[in-house]
Amino acid sequence: MYTSSDYPYGVLTLDTHHMGRTHVVASYVLLGDEPAIVDPGPASTLPRIEAALAQHDMRLADLKHVILTHIHLDHAGATGLILEQNPTVQVHVHAKGAAHLVDPSRLVNSAAQLWGDQLEILWGRTVPVPQKAITTLTGGERLNLGKRRLRAYDAPGHAKHHLVWYDEVSGAAFVGDNVGVRLPLLRFTRPATPPPDVDLEAWMSTLDMILALAPRWLMLTHFGAYNDVQYHVTDFRERLQRWATLVREGLTNGRSEEAQRDALDAHATAELAHLDEDERATVLQQSGAVELSWRGLVRYWQKQAKPA
Repeated sequence: MYTSSDYPYGVLTLDTHHMGRTHVVASYVLLGDEPAIVDPGPASTLPRIEAALAQHDMRLADLKHVILTHIHLDHAGATGLILEQNPTVQVHVHAKGAAHLVDPSRLVNSAAQLWGDQLEILWGRTVPVPQKAITTLTGGERLNLGKRRLRAYDAPGHAKHHLVWYDEVSGAAFVGDNVGVRLPLLRFTRPATPPPDVDLEAWMSTLDMILALAPRWLMLTHFGAYNDVQYHVTDFRERLQRWATLVREGLTNGRSEEAQRDALDAHATAELAHLDEDERATVLQQSGAVELSWRGLVRYWQKQAKPA
């Protein structure tokens, strides 16, 4: 399990201190001949990223690559602002998400439906990424960063535009949100299943793929590096399946939406009972409101019920 001294070789973990709280959103810097940042986080926390880089005698201008697991604002929102300061950076993203970097209006509008007037406070100002700066991938590609080599894997489940990146140097798998969220030093995982792209069947296959990679480390955006890979994936799979089953039962039984949401919220709250108040607050900020996860799972089951 994660400890303060156990870190994958040549990888820096930067805490973005999202909304002033630690262990919510992590960005990772891959050191070497061609420095790269994996999931730079939301635009609102870019000043914190700059300050963290400065502690390691680095600047945004030193980065050669931005590597994205997926395009959700808490992972990729700062990308356009980074390009404004360093136009030479190359951005690597799933082909299904690239258009929303070039024109983030639909992405921002979709997020606004979830976050309302809190959108800019939470995620900052998202600006377009120049098309010429973007390299698209679909999975199976190898990215050479000087002496460091990454492999990209198509990884739908949490989102259809999700990639998992495997670093051959450190043995680390940058998994974005596909293995949920977790707090350092705790053996506990939690799903995050916001709309619109949750796909449980694909998600199970992605978890199988991650285990087959046999990474030495799982690198979570929310939050940190973990080397108890088998435990983590197994625990997350079981919790995700329980949440999904609970939502499906609510739909099948014809309960009101309020009753369905309350049932999932009660279950999710009970899972946090062993955490202290500050830990619970951090987990909730990591994963978002339970209602958002309920919406994502409802959308999945409703799509499954429709005729092909």
